[in-house]
Amino acid sequence: MAYFYPRSTYHPETVEQGVIEWFNYPESDPELPMLFGARVVLSPGLGHNFHRHPGREELIFVIEGTIEQWVDQQRGILKPGDSVLIPAGCVHASFNLTSRDAVLVVVLSPVSTGGPLTVEVAEEAPWSTLRNS
Repeated sequence: MAYFYPRSTYHPETVEQGVIEWFNYPESDPELPMLFGARVVLSPGLGHNFHRHPGREELIFVIEGTIEQWVDQQRGILKPGDSVLIPAGCVHASFNLTSRDAVLVVVLSPVSTGGPLTVEVAEEAPWSTLRNS
């Protein structure tokens, strides 16, 4: 079982919104049954639109930048040092409001639910109109 995760061991993934650097992922350490997480860099003006994680809780901690954070239909603004806990299956979204990269640490639990990691819902009501109202 790995206890230490130097950055050289992260699993980077380039996505439309920026970069996800997984410090552990379900396939990376099968002996770690409850947590996995990443360092996330959101590009200026971008974010992860409304989605949910069936059966998984998520903690987001802001390192750099200002984030427009949605949990269900509630909106909050997060700055460095702020965090948010998202209940399992709850729809949420995170958007970088700054002109520079925003850096987050995200942790999800449990590793395995037998279902998908993410379900995108941004095109569904009411999520499709929340940021426009």
